[in-house]
Amino acid sequence: MKPRVVDSHTHRYPPEVFKDPKGWARARGERHWVSLVAPCRDHPSLQGWADRDRMLADMDAGGVDQAVLLGWYWEHQETCEWHNRWYAQWIREDPDRFAAFASVQPLAGGKALDAVKQAVDWGFCGIGEVLPAVQGFARDHPSWLRVLEFAVENHMCVTLHVTEPVGPSYPGKVATPFADYEWLAQTFPELKLILAHWGGLLPFYELNRTCQRTFRNVYYDTAASPLLYDKRVYRSVVEIVGAEKILFGSDYPLRLYPKEEAQFDFQRLLQEVRTAGLSETQLSAILGGNAQRLLKLNIDDSS
Repeated sequence: MKPRVVDSHTHRYPPEVFKDPKGWARARGERHWVSLVAPCRDHPSLQGWADRDRMLADMDAGGVDQAVLLGWYWEHQETCEWHNRWYAQWIREDPDRFAAFASVQPLAGGKALDAVKQAVDWGFCGIGEVLPAVQGFARDHPSWLRVLEFAVENHMCVTLHVTEPVGPSYPGKVATPFADYEWLAQTFPELKLILAHWGGLLPFYELNRTCQRTFRNVYYDTAASPLLYDKRVYRSVVEIVGAEKILFGSDYPLRLYPKEEAQFDFQRLLQEVRTAGLSETQLSAILGGNAQRLLKLNIDDSS
């Protein structure tokens, strides 16, 4: 049987957003998001857009069986709840193709936890992306800790956005202190954390035995990898933490090869992964097995 491919890091927005991204975001007060979708002379926007039909067609063309729709680190709880409602509708429409994570703004207090509980009732399987530096809350904010406690109690994964601490600046790059994420892993040792974008290469710290123990329930997704790293990153990180801790993620519909392609291409991205020098067992785990196990995804195996 052909191994299933699960993209554990995608995004999707309703037409009202991509008809006027800047106007929509400004009207909602989502200032950080404006910086990501508003092109400028030095940094053209890499944001792509896709409705249901386009996304499914892209997945089918690339051989992606299921996509996890990640929420966003919105600055306002109202936007989080709006996005969650859309995701609830979309996973009802295509339950075999899409799963969803809940957006949350811990500064909303009790409303934040209520929204996460509602998302669980709707069938969501995780929480995130979350980015405290943009959303404006401290790592030990009481409402955030309650959300994490709920995640542990309900065996939910939490995805945190991470950027690399060195290298060039780019729109949306916000410092994400590794020490804060280490503190979370220490404080909630049973919490399953997924650090997006290769964890900003934080997995290399697992060469330290103390960090390795601390990060035993920390996983890393590969979202936006071609924009950030040479494909040797796959073998390098596998050698350090093992294939079982890595989840394939694309950051769809972000344009990953902007100099050569105007649209997202799953086939090119998956070819990069498959030619990175990994074994078939490692590829099977990274491309789908790990996500199915961690997120308890239901995929129709009859095809």
